[in-house]
Amino acid sequence: MITPTYGYEQIRSDMVGLAESTDGGNAESVDYYFDLFDLDPEKDIPGVEHFFGSFDSGEFNIAAHIYRPAEYKATVVLVHGYLNHTGQLTHLIRFLLENGYAVCAYDMPGHGLSSGEGAWMDDFEKYAKVLDDFKGLVAERCQGPYHVIGFSHGSCGIIQRELEGKDVFFDKVVLTSPLVHPVQWKKAQATYRLYWFFRKDVPRVLSRNSSDKSFLEFNREKDFLHVQRVPLIWVRGLEKWNAKIDALEPRDREILVIQGDKDKTVDWKYNLKLLSEKFTAEQIIIANAKHEMFNESPEIKKQVFREIGSYLESN
Repeated sequence: MITPTYGYEQIRSDMVGLAESTDGGNAESVDYYFDLFDLDPEKDIPGVEHFFGSFDSGEFNIAAHIYRPAEYKATVVLVHGYLNHTGQLTHLIRFLLENGYAVCAYDMPGHGLSSGEGAWMDDFEKYAKVLDDFKGLVAERCQGPYHVIGFSHGSCGIIQRELEGKDVFFDKVVLTSPLVHPVQWKKAQATYRLYWFFRKDVPRVLSRNSSDKSFLEFNREKDFLHVQRVPLIWVRGLEKWNAKIDALEPRDREILVIQGDKDKTVDWKYNLKLLSEKFTAEQIIIANAKHEMFNESPEIKKQVFREIGSYLESN
């Protein structure tokens, strides 16, 4: 791993509150972060304002981005996957901006530049609460209609809130490579119970979850915000969340699910079955796509983005 010019602590100390943030005039450390992860697309997309800062949600201080074009047809909220951060979504952010959408995204607790012990979570309700709080800030800065795209673990809070049906905020919902069960879920549960009294986490194994070699190399060599260990308490949190989802009644809610057929991160056949039982779910299978569909080969990314764009444009 290459030592970054500015690290997590320095960038966090230079962040401002999202409510007070303005377009431009960031600290050098923040501009370094933007450049490293290509999170400043307004440099070559005219008319886009970029607001970056943090907000409080429960015990956490959450890092977030709002990209607001001068004119746009809707606002899309993005939620990244487990052990990742908003920097993994840069291709999707650029696609949406180029196609006339405002884009809002945040780092989940314990991820990216948000506070919290690395990827630690005991109760997935806290993930859903962050999404609730962010929706309020999005509504203050951007106009609707509002849509949401969840990737992998980022789908969990969305699935829960949509099934609960308490706060109808999003017009359209897209779940990509959604997590319900990971692969080898029973083995993960057994590992959690075996090691619980001896250790609090296990090393992360970087898998070939994309066919884009440059993406995999960047993760391995340059992405200093990638979480390197998996807390065992997260497995327990996922167990409790699954039990909660199983108990919730199905909802007459249309969603779009996009899944790659070469995904070896989530148990996608089980997950698609459950989601089809809980929602009116249109399912699109992308041939030869691995888990990281927003960071796949150009051909696969183009197909995924085409499906998302078509769905968001539909009546």
